[in-house]
Amino acid sequence: MAGLGALAAVPLARASDDVAGPGVRVTAIAVVALIDALVLEWTLLIPTALVLVSGLYAAQLAIDDAALDTASPAFAAGLLVTAEVAYWSLEEREHTRGEQGAGLRHAAFVAALGVVTLLVASVLLAFVDAVRAKGLAVDLLGAAAAAAALFVIVLVARGHGRVSH
Repeated sequence: MAGLGALAAVPLARASDDVAGPGVRVTAIAVVALIDALVLEWTLLIPTALVLVSGLYAAQLAIDDAALDTASPAFAAGLLVTAEVAYWSLEEREHTRGEQGAGLRHAAFVAALGVVTLLVASVLLAFVDAVRAKGLAVDLLGAAAAAAALFVIVLVARGHGRVSH
């Protein structure tokens, strides 16, 4: 819950009046969705809550016509860590007593994922800021980078299933 609140605070803190009012309502819906996900064990509501807050972030950037946002790598890392902790909390309900230190290893894994996400997103943001060019070559490079990022996410997700909880 704290992660979702911190994520929502970013766009709300810097939002214009056009975004702030609706943003508070979107945040409330996202919080209720996450609470429902955790209490009722409806895993589909976890990404719903994160998409709502991400949409608020994107709307704030678009409506307020923000420049290249240097907070976006931290926001991306926060999304990943919040999602992972939410799913982990649901997994722990079914978890029987396992190996000693499994919780600490999982927490270290989640922290490492957050740091890697922050670093990769920062490098991509720096690259985008440096390029700031237009044309087919840049579009193709962007598409290739998006495909590579998706490939890495799939590899991490597959590898995550093999991590001892």
